[in-house]
Amino acid sequence: AFIFITGSTDGLGRAAAQALIEQGHQVVLHARSQQRAATLADFASRSAGIVVGDLRSAVETRSIADQVNAIGRMDAVIHNAGIYTVPSRLPTPEGHAS
Repeated sequence: AFIFITGSTDGLGRAAAQALIEQGHQVVLHARSQQRAATLADFASRSAGIVVGDLRSAVETRSIADQVNAIGRMDAVIHNAGIYTVPSRLPTPEGHAS
């Protein structure tokens, strides 16, 4: 199965990605930046691909969707991405509450 996991650079998203890859699934990894994508180097070669973009931005979210669609049809999506350690709710690039 092809599975896309948002927020797969650390925590539960990374653990889920590693477990699913080990079970033989084709996992598409997600990082909000190239810097965070670099943390996936240890198992990126076993993944079905890495997409990069910040989900706080509508423009980057569309880019993420385009990147995933270019890889192919997903059988499942695990929506794991989230930011919970910021002291305030700063606006997104489009001016929405993050």
